[in-house]
Amino acid sequence: MSDTEASPSLATGHPMTADTWSDFVNRLRHHCNGQGVKWHHTACALFTVQQKRIDYGYEADYAEGLVVCLEDNRWFSPEEYWADLDEEEQQEINQAVQVGHECDFLELDTDDQWEFLAELDDHTVTGWNKRWEIVNSHFTKEAADAFIRRKQHDYPELRVYVESQYYAWEFEAIKDAILDGTLVYQPKPAAEDAAAA
Repeated sequence: MSDTEASPSLATGHPMTADTWSDFVNRLRHHCNGQGVKWHHTACALFTVQQKRIDYGYEADYAEGLVVCLEDNRWFSPEEYWADLDEEEQQEINQAVQVGHECDFLELDTDDQWEFLAELDDHTVTGWNKRWEIVNSHFTKEAADAFIRRKQHDYPELRVYVESQYYAWEFEAIKDAILDGTLVYQPKPAAEDAAAA
C-alpha cells in the first residue's frame, strides 16, 4: 500500500490520474480482500467519519452521567466545577455546605455534591448521553483519516468507524467492479481536455 501523505492520492484530494487510481484500487483491495479485513472484520467495509455529540436532559437513571450547567458552561463532575471556581467562590460554597453537613464541599460524597449543585441559583444538574453522528463516508480508511487531519479543528471530537455495507448492493456492485477490473480508469481523450480549457 502506498503512503497517502507522501504521494498524490485520491484520499487527500488529488485529481484522478492513472497513478492515483491505481493507488486507490490497491488501498480498496487491502480493506476489502486483504489484511485490512482483519482489522475491521468485514469485507464490505465503509469507513464513516463520526463526530461525538452530547445530548442533555436525561433522568439520571437513563444517563451515562450527570452534568452541571450554568449559562453556556458545562461541567461533567463536581470536581471539574470546583476547579473552575476562584478562591472566594470556593470559600462561599464551603461555608454553605458546612451549615448543613459540617464538612467542606469536596468532603461530601458525590451524590450530595450533585444535589448541592442542583440547588444553586441558575444551576441545572441533568443527565447526559453520548452519541456518534456520521459526518461523511469513505471507501478507504486512508481517506477517512485524511478528512480528520484536514477538518478536526471544525469538530470537538472525530473518529473513524467501520460500517458493514453487505446489503448496500449498489455500493458493493461498484466496489466489486473496481476490484475485478470491470470498472477501470480511462483518461479523457485529448480533444475533450482541449474543449474544456
